[in-house]
Amino acid sequence: MLILCYAVITFGAYGHQPSMRHLLGDSPDESLVALLSTETQVAEDTPPTFLWHAADDENVAVENSLLFAGALSRHQVPFELHIFESGGHGLGLAEGHPEVKAWPELCEAWLRKRNFL
Repeated sequence: MLILCYAVITFGAYGHQPSMRHLLGDSPDESLVALLSTETQVAEDTPPTFLWHAADDENVAVENSLLFAGALSRHQVPFELHIFESGGHGLGLAEGHPEVKAWPELCEAWLRKRNFL
């Protein structure tokens, strides 16, 4: 099982540029960028995945989660995706955000449905 919370997925157009610079330097080889963009690595044996993201996240674009969910769908990997209208980035359990703070319960229900809990 994967549980991804506002995750950096791609080093492509929607990538988190500071992460890319820290990991790959200022002028990374395009083949390395593609290899390390995890949406390109999804396959039928990728674990079922729970994802959530806030649409207004200014640090990691919501498209990261959307790209990964799209790749999971294309490879018929079970997933659950929640996009919250607001909340920003770095929320943890999101106690100060009434809508987003539902994510742990949503995740627990998903894990139970998969007989993981």
